[in-house]
Amino acid sequence: MGTHSNALSELTRLWLEQRHGCLLREEVPVRVDRGTSDIDFAAIRADGGTIQLPGGIGVGARIIVEAKDEHDYDPSGEDFARRFLKDIDRMGEEQYIPAHARCVKFSMLREEHYRVALDLFGGSDFDRLFVLHAMDTTAFEDRIPALSEQRRIHLVVLKDLLRDLVQWYGGLDHRARLRNSLTGDLFHLLFGFCGVSLPEG
Repeated sequence: MGTHSNALSELTRLWLEQRHGCLLREEVPVRVDRGTSDIDFAAIRADGGTIQLPGGIGVGARIIVEAKDEHDYDPSGEDFARRFLKDIDRMGEEQYIPAHARCVKFSMLREEHYRVALDLFGGSDFDRLFVLHAMDTTAFEDRIPALSEQRRIHLVVLKDLLRDLVQWYGGLDHRARLRNSLTGDLFHLLFGFCGVSLPEG
């Protein structure tokens, strides 16, 4: 388990490893001005197949993932949206925010992180995925398709990730296989044994 692990990152790990059969490298260090940042997860689907995002978008077999959970002070994701839009605008026409930029909220948009991913995967054939507790996309809804198709930047919120996991779990033949990890065991206990279900909407 990672040193700065939290519930959202552990659900993301479960989703990547069990739902999609990804091999993971966690907390990949990235040198930035005045310190070290990281990539939360670098994932590759072992069979080279598509990683299916909630909502039906299929991405390639290689992704870097940043899980961000700040639901205690931004439950609606409005602040996240404002900061995300600001970071996207700082990219200009590039695939990243130029090196040495300060006050970048979504670190995987930085040039430093992009270049580490280039080295990890041996080229630019990878997607960037942000898994967030919430994101109010009202202000940039029209820009999401271009972010996804042209820049391979994707957003998934916790509720959609959880619904995707529950739907996948419902079709498993051997659900007890999830018990090999704490998060999987908790998931199996809650949604299997206890019969917890998600609210509509």
